[in-house]
Parts: sequence; structure tokens; C-alpha cells
Amino acid sequence: MKLSEVYLGVGAAHLLAGLAMLLKPSGAREWLRAFPRKVGIGMFLMLAGTAWFVSNLYRSEIQDFAEWRPVLYGGFGLLGVGCCIFVQDYLSVRGACVVALLACDVVLDVRRPSDSPWSLVLSFWSYAVIVCAVWWVGSPWRVRDLTAWLASSPARVTRLGAALAAYGAAVALLALTERG
Repeated sequence: MKLSEVYLGVGAAHLLAGLAMLLKPSGAREWLRAFPRKVGIGMFLMLAGTAWFVSNLYRSEIQDFAEWRPVLYGGFGLLGVGCCIFVQDYLSVRGACVVALLACDVVLDVRRPSDSPWSLVLSFWSYAVIVCAVWWVGSPWRVRDLTAWLASSPARVTRLGAALAAYGAAVALLALTERG
């Protein structure tokens, strides 16, 4: 994967989310209110994150735990499935945080060899997402409170949508300047 592709992916995701909030703020408000307690979305995100993590573990070349790999595959697989069964409260928040952390790993791995000063935009974004994801995994009710606050006013949703769309467009445009 090239850095320009990462720019396009991050930019497109933010741009689409922002446009969805701008074009249909009432739908976005309802989705924001309901997201923290959506078990179906949470199961999908948690299982996708578990599969992604186990896949990363499978492709890892670290020999320090080579003899433990079968145990780790089973253990992390059971952990992901067990979360879906036994920890359904705020499962969508936890699953989204797992997927976000894994996505930041990809972004930082692709960004690392770049000497472009614009790649720092992705680094800052990734580390901000990592801090939020780690905090929210431990206290997912804060996402419920944040989304309730955001959804309490149509103007907040519109402003957030405009900010996300502007950031997404700017990051997508950076892809045009990136050669790698």
C-alpha cells in the first residue's frame, strides 16, 4: 500500500461521513444517539477486529512466540467471540475502537518510511485516534455521553459534518502531492 492510497482512504472516509452529516443531519443525529448500544454493529466490528488481529499475528515474523502461536490464535479468537457473547454492553464502541487501533497500525506502518512533511498529518491523526480509542475502550459510556451531546443540537451535527468533510477533502488533496 502506498502513502497516497492511505491519504485517499482516510480522506474519503472523513469526507463521506461529513457529507452524510451535512446532507441528512436528522438521520445522523439518530444514528449517533443509537450507535453506542448497537449490538449487531458491535458484533460485526469486534469479530472483524478479532479476525484482523489474528491475521496480523499469523503474518508476523517474530520468532519469540512462534511455539505459542496456536495457543495465541485460539486465545484471541475466543476472546473476540467471548466479548460478543458476554460483554454486549457498549460492544459497538469497543469493536470500533479495536478496528480503529488496527487501522492506525496500518497507517503508521505505511507512513513510517516517508520523508514527506505532510505525512505528519497522518501521524497526528493516528495518535489522536489511538489515545481516544484506548480511553474509550476502558470507559465506553463516555462515547454515549459524547454522542448524546453532539446529537442534542442539529447545529452541532452540521458543524461536525462540515469539519469532517473539510478535513477529508484536505487529506484527499494531499494524496495528489504525495509521490509514494
